[in-house]
Amino acid sequence: MMRRARLPLAVATLAFLVSCQSDNLTRSNDGPMFAVSDGAHHGNPDFFFLPPLFNNPNKNPNFEPAAFNGTLRPAVEICELGAPASDGSRECIPGPVVKRFAPGTVNVSLTDQQYQVDWNTNESALNANKFYRISVVVGTTQLGFADVDPVSNGSQLKNVQTGEYIGLVDGRTLSIKFRIEDGALCGVDGSACAATTINLAQGGGVELVVPGEDFHFDIPSGTQGTSGGQVVTEVTFNLETCEGIDVDLPTFGQCLRVTALYDAPGAVLTLNNPALISMCSFVPVSEGQQELITLHQQDGDLIRALPHAHPNCNVIGARTTESSNLVARSWRKLRDIATAVLTPTPLYAGTRTAMLHLGGGGETNKFGADCTAPQAAMALTTCTPASAQLTPFPRAGHTISDFQFALPAQMDYVDPDDASRSAAPGTSLPTAVKVTDWNGEPVQGAVITFTQTTVGDPNIFVATSNADGVAQVSWTIGAGANTLVASGRGVAAQNNYPGGTVRPFMPDIFSTDAQSPVIVGVGEITFLATGVREVLDQQNLLDGSLGGQGIGRFSDLDGTPDPNGTSFDFQDAQTFTVGTSGQLSQIKLPLVNGSSATLGVTLQIVAVLDGVPDEAHSLGEVTIPVSAISTDLDSRSNPAEWATFDLSSLAIDVVEGQSLAFIVRSLNPGAYLYNPEFSSGYVGGTGYRRNRALTAAWSGSDGDFGFQTFVVPN
Repeated sequence: MMRRARLPLAVATLAFLVSCQSDNLTRSNDGPMFAVSDGAHHGNPDFFFLPPLFNNPNKNPNFEPAAFNGTLRPAVEICELGAPASDGSRECIPGPVVKRFAPGTVNVSLTDQQYQVDWNTNESALNANKFYRISVVVGTTQLGFADVDPVSNGSQLKNVQTGEYIGLVDGRTLSIKFRIEDGALCGVDGSACAATTINLAQGGGVELVVPGEDFHFDIPSGTQGTSGGQVVTEVTFNLETCEGIDVDLPTFGQCLRVTALYDAPGAVLTLNNPALISMCSFVPVSEGQQELITLHQQDGDLIRALPHAHPNCNVIGARTTESSNLVARSWRKLRDIATAVLTPTPLYAGTRTAMLHLGGGGETNKFGADCTAPQAAMALTTCTPASAQLTPFPRAGHTISDFQFALPAQMDYVDPDDASRSAAPGTSLPTAVKVTDWNGEPVQGAVITFTQTTVGDPNIFVATSNADGVAQVSWTIGAGANTLVASGRGVAAQNNYPGGTVRPFMPDIFSTDAQSPVIVGVGEITFLATGVREVLDQQNLLDGSLGGQGIGRFSDLDGTPDPNGTSFDFQDAQTFTVGTSGQLSQIKLPLVNGSSATLGVTLQIVAVLDGVPDEAHSLGEVTIPVSAISTDLDSRSNPAEWATFDLSSLAIDVVEGQSLAFIVRSLNPGAYLYNPEFSSGYVGGTGYRRNRALTAAWSGSDGDFGFQTFVVPN
């Protein structure tokens, strides 16, 4: 295209050259790059410029005849374009626009399914040597734009892409017509959304119906709004679904995203009357926790648990003035009902439970987060401003809030003794927290993250609470100090309530007092463990003549039973004196499987009474499989090959000078060989033997049995 020669602006007729782009921007031979962005030109697929600017888009595949949205209050702005960038593109220069058609001055025709303003170009003192952009915005969100080049001769517009000429009205007035469809404000093209501009003083509502859910968003009449110290009178609210709020609590129902679009500074829109959010196909949690389900609001990384309100699940379609008024009237009526059931408390809880079978609601008077207000000390959470920047949104709104129901919860140690433990390095310690609700009942489905931060990069384990509310991991500790932190976003813990009673993050729905949103924090529970290398404490080596005795439920050598007519049940025991205070970690014995035994061996730790093993005071027992026992007789002389019984799971604390005993037994019908030492005995204890089939009494052995005990020192 050849660039038109510029003539003085004094010429009576002024025309525009409107240009657009498809895959590339269009450039005149000696002029700038021009651009247009709408559903017909690789822009918002639900926004179209209409004739006379461009051809009718009704043949475009993005055009949806039944999707016109006439409930919005857009503005039209004309700005002067600045100098070209390195790629030739241009943007509006800072400062006041050349012309602005404010919301309310843009006409809408439901019959013609279009918005329109008539721009008297003669009033704008345009410069034929400059270039301009026509933009359509809702709040601060741009739906589309078209660049124009004023020329000083001719009375027609030429569309560079189509080559069509479009006449100006009286040579001075340009009709800017456009169409907005339902999906124009969707964060994801092709997704379901619903948007309406609401005059806050008049009130109104928006409804979004998606598979499995009917969302309602209502503003009561008489509402006033402010943002950044400026009064906001009209707000466009866009509703669409989202992936879910960022909490580790069990969540229920779908996630609703509410985008607020308005023209005012500040990162928070504050309303003097709370907005009502209703989810009318909400599926409650199991019986007994329904009244605790709470609607949560997420703005960026700030999450608040909202006061409950009776939902508006009786009004369908809130697009006309009449239906908007109906929404407002129903909203006030439902508020009255909700207030009436606040007392007595049992009635409120019962009514709320019954309501949740039909839908759930919550209310909020803030959208967005600016972090300027003092945060609750108990929450110990961070807050990042400008929530709209934190949530991906191609045509970003002023504030973006996500809403979803969740079950507030708290957590604590399953066993307080697990807060600080000692064990040998490499030991795997079962580590768990219990998650409960406001009433102390188990919460299933909470996600708990366990982070080990002791050395190097953190190790992260994730567990989900079971039907008993327990989330557990196996924590393998190293040498020295070990730290594991269990955390859950939204799962309250003692760190959130220093010195106070821990409660889930939620308004007290059982209180008759007015409730406010509760900031949701991150609960943390710290586990400490010291990895102490175990030491060999006591031993009796088999370094003399090797004899042999059998343990197990075997018959006599000739196969005959014992005098009582039963099989033998030989068991051995050894008492020993602890030499190192700490935790008994393992015992090794010179057992040999010489008769093809198939069943394992059990070792039991018991107290000592009057020098004899006292089974009435058992400290625990462990069993090892047959595969852990040598079949080589020569192994008796090498402690490294002895059968090892790991006692760390028993957590047996011992002190220097304490007398204990271990008992060795097996149900195997073939004998295990267990050797005593005859030539040099163990001075700290005595060996014992018995046939348990005949008597429970212990008889002293001819020698002390071979063994090694290991202790993790304190």
